[in-house]
Amino acid sequence: MAYTLHGAPLSPFVRKVMYLLASTNTDYKLKVVAPGSMPDEFVNISPLKRIPVLQENDWYQPDSSIVCNYLIETLDHPALGQLIPSNAKARAQVRWLEKFADYELAPWLTFVVFRERILRPIYNKTTDETSVQKALHKNIPPLFDYLSTQLGNQTYFMGDVLTLGDIAITSQMVSFMHGGEVIDDQRWPKLSSYFKHMMQQPIWQALVTREQVTLNKILAAKNS
Repeated sequence: MAYTLHGAPLSPFVRKVMYLLASTNTDYKLKVVAPGSMPDEFVNISPLKRIPVLQENDWYQPDSSIVCNYLIETLDHPALGQLIPSNAKARAQVRWLEKFADYELAPWLTFVVFRERILRPIYNKTTDETSVQKALHKNIPPLFDYLSTQLGNQTYFMGDVLTLGDIAITSQMVSFMHGGEVIDDQRWPKLSSYFKHMMQQPIWQALVTREQVTLNKILAAKNS
């Protein structure tokens, strides 16, 4: 099999898939497709013009959640074995956590904080800091409150086992970090410790280091 991942590595949705591919040492080619400069023909493999899209030979599959579940089912790798629990209730909770990350965290951590602070300046657009501050003080705190209650004193959101829910949530938090923000360790100490713990893991370190290099190159080119 030959995998090609279409998307931009700074996208939290692409990052989520890249985590799975890295954790299984799966070879793949990254074909960079940025949301703001997609080729017209991209609609042929992604009807909603969203990234990522996984290509396996001449087969294409969009949507990060579907792609992740496909990889878990088909790669049959020990590193992926517990990402989707076998228990139906636990499996439902993991799917809910992933959905929460993609549909509740993403609009604020990624599409406001990261986009306004990082992406808009790259494209020579003015940052709407008012929107960022509104997100930081009004929209994001209830989401972090909820995550804190779900995490409790556990290592991961489902206890001692890393799941796809953790990967999806952490991926959005990385975008938040790239946007210049940190999780307040006074208000959300457990959630802050959780994210720091995740960032100490080798796969996350490698992905984030690569992204920071990319960001630095983009910003250096823009300012030159």
